[in-house]
Amino acid sequence: MPCQCSHNGHVASPVERCAEGSESKLIDGLLLSMDNPSAIISDIAVGSHFIGVRAEDNGSACVGLASTLGAVPTVEERSMVDDLIGKPLCEAAEELKEPGAFSISLGAAALNAGMIPPQNQPNIEASRIMAEKGKNEETVLVGDFPFTGWLRGQVKALHLFELKKVGGGTPPEQWDDILGRCKVLGLTGTTLITRAMATYLEKSTQAYTIVIGPTTPMSPVLFSHGADVLAGCQVVAPDPVFAGIRKGMSFRELKKLGIRFIAWSKNPVAG
Repeated sequence: MPCQCSHNGHVASPVERCAEGSESKLIDGLLLSMDNPSAIISDIAVGSHFIGVRAEDNGSACVGLASTLGAVPTVEERSMVDDLIGKPLCEAAEELKEPGAFSISLGAAALNAGMIPPQNQPNIEASRIMAEKGKNEETVLVGDFPFTGWLRGQVKALHLFELKKVGGGTPPEQWDDILGRCKVLGLTGTTLITRAMATYLEKSTQAYTIVIGPTTPMSPVLFSHGADVLAGCQVVAPDPVFAGIRKGMSFRELKKLGIRFIAWSKNPVAG
């Protein structure tokens, strides 16, 4: 749905996404939960698919990723990227509140760089968790993932929520009804960027919910909003990953360069 709010005195264009209501409150909570907001930004990698932000905190590297969802930076946003080098992470993360699509993704990457998930979390892919939880349950997957076809054969019933035309997608007019009764929900982390994450969590409080993908903030704030598992990732080799981002690589390619999956759960997840 196009954004209808005003920002700085003008009406937002269809490519802009304003954060209002519960979405705005969720963002505020996530920003406040950053573990190292004062880490100093040393590099920002911008590609056609992802943005990476790297910062330094007392000699330790803090790295976060976010999808661009195809957003292209304006001239002003390109200048902003350069200006943020040497600034604290919290300044870049505040861009998550802005309506511009590229700025939101940049803010999400900075937010993720500012999170320190608990150590020794299991390296379990979200698809395995969903398959186990949904084998006898009605399951929703928001976003078309590479594992969608496989997962459909593992669960009792799979409803794919995807605005793009894909095979096996569920018509949007059925989404609210299904969300209100499903028992398992796999929610792409990019719904934070599209201003829909809080809404999905509110409409499916009965579901076991896994937030999936590299854009997922590894913040306990999401647990308080209804998430059960944060299935995100950690960049363990920033240099090759950032080079891959700049080349426009997909996540499937990037993860081979130095990314590991993390499954952080409110309760233990079987390995």
